[in-house]
Amino acid sequence: MTSQNLSNAYEALLSCAPAPLFQKARDLYLKKYALDGRKSESPLRLFVAQETLNETISSDPEAPPHGRIARLEARTEELALVHWQNPEPADHSAVERYLRDAWGLADLSLHPCDAPWFREGGHQQRLTLPTPLIWTREARYQDVEKSLEDENL
Repeated sequence: MTSQNLSNAYEALLSCAPAPLFQKARDLYLKKYALDGRKSESPLRLFVAQETLNETISSDPEAPPHGRIARLEARTEELALVHWQNPEPADHSAVERYLRDAWGLADLSLHPCDAPWFREGGHQQRLTLPTPLIWTREARYQDVEKSLEDENL
């Protein structure tokens, strides 16, 4: 189970992220900003390593016949633990303490990466979360094209 602190940080990070329509900007944002916040002084920082986006459109039962609900779901299963501005891995006990104290995570398997984090940000290790982080947003709208088609009939 994912800690509430980690879920809240994920929510805050993605709430400010560029929309998926701007994929390059979104990727840069996720590589630049850690879950720890913009003012973190910690030598260890946690980043979203990969996200999966799923967009769906369905009928809105509260606004028939042309009401729609657009739903965006971002799902993250893998995070990058970065030893900030340091090319060497952090001490194992410091990593365990950071994950436990800052994020409520324990007994996770870390996998080293050969490449440093984005723009030589530091040594990175990857961790797979036991429960994915999920962020969703919904927007209701009227399908104007369908409405116009119906009016022309």
